[in-house]
Amino acid sequence: MLGVREGLERISACLRPVPRVGDVRIWDAAGLVLEDDVRAPEDYPPVPKAEYDGYAVRSADTPGELRVVGSAPLGTRAPDIELGEALYVTTGAYLPSYLDAVVPQEDAQVVERGGSTYIRVEERVEPWSYVDPPGYHARRGDVMVNSGRVLTRLDVVALASLGVDAVPARRRVRVRSLSVGSELSPDRETSPSSLLRRGVIPESNSMLLAWYLELRAPFAELVGSAVLPDDPAVISREAERALEDADVLVTFGGSGPSSVDFTRRLVESADCSAGDFRMKPGKPAKLAALDGKLIAVLPGHPLAALHATTRLLDPLMHVIAGAVERPWPSKRAVLKEELPERKRGFSQQYLVKLSGGERGDVATIIYRHGTGVTSKLAGVDALLNLDEDEVPRPGDYVDVDMVL
Repeated sequence: MLGVREGLERISACLRPVPRVGDVRIWDAAGLVLEDDVRAPEDYPPVPKAEYDGYAVRSADTPGELRVVGSAPLGTRAPDIELGEALYVTTGAYLPSYLDAVVPQEDAQVVERGGSTYIRVEERVEPWSYVDPPGYHARRGDVMVNSGRVLTRLDVVALASLGVDAVPARRRVRVRSLSVGSELSPDRETSPSSLLRRGVIPESNSMLLAWYLELRAPFAELVGSAVLPDDPAVISREAERALEDADVLVTFGGSGPSSVDFTRRLVESADCSAGDFRMKPGKPAKLAALDGKLIAVLPGHPLAALHATTRLLDPLMHVIAGAVERPWPSKRAVLKEELPERKRGFSQQYLVKLSGGERGDVATIIYRHGTGVTSKLAGVDALLNLDEDEVPRPGDYVDVDMVL
């Protein structure tokens, strides 16, 4: 049997990251993987910028009485003023280079005299008080976001504020999925209860894959999915078609040794392959790389497919996307009870329900016997993923990966 880490290293070395798509408009870049560092195009701010509502002044004019000659609200550039004058400004307003301080509105004494407005400043104002000087947040050429990052919407907000118009990005990873099993139905019009009464199993792993892509792989797109019978000719034909335009082929089912399992043959002609993993559930999963593309043959039972998706598919998706792998959003929680059926030497996954406790969140294991009890997924808050030699005890703090 093969350790998870060893198998991932073997397949990673054979994958070819998707190519650069070119410079992508910043507003369209969220979710894409950066192919190169993104640098600040200019100093930011380019001129002094007010960081407080109040009166922009020359610090050298204080203390004293200054005439207010106008205003510069956010989104406008302040007009030029003379010595001994001040401008009312709002936070974020750009200032002339010689206005190097802002007197907060609440600190200024306003005096009306002879039809004019004055402010009285009792104490000297230090240079750059409540003003960001040019280049304070970024200098031209500073690296703002590193190559390999999956660009978030917050990144887009920040880069747009710096005047970044476009970013160098890789194209999205194209994924196709095939669910294998003559017992499966892709019918979404007929109710699941009606299908079950007829002895037919509603196909659901495509929903699991969609959950994963939405949560973890915004850099990918599902370009097609199909449900196939246990027919080797059909499986072979559809797999070959899928690999014509997809970067990743994910199959669910057909990974085991039974006489109706044919998808395992996909890996036999691959450039490199890995399988028979020391993991529970999900041991029958197989991975392969063919011409730089990823083939993931995952178990059909949803609980085993979930473990294989999160533990095997996720890191390899980041490799083929050219992305730096990101940690799962996680919480620290107190393990409530002894782990059931912990198999030392195996990577293992448990379903977790979270609740409050005196020491913080409490992780309760949702017990399951066998991988076919899909109903146990209902109400799951998180996943407890354990490496081969991890055996936490009741009362220990554990890190659990959130599913939302």
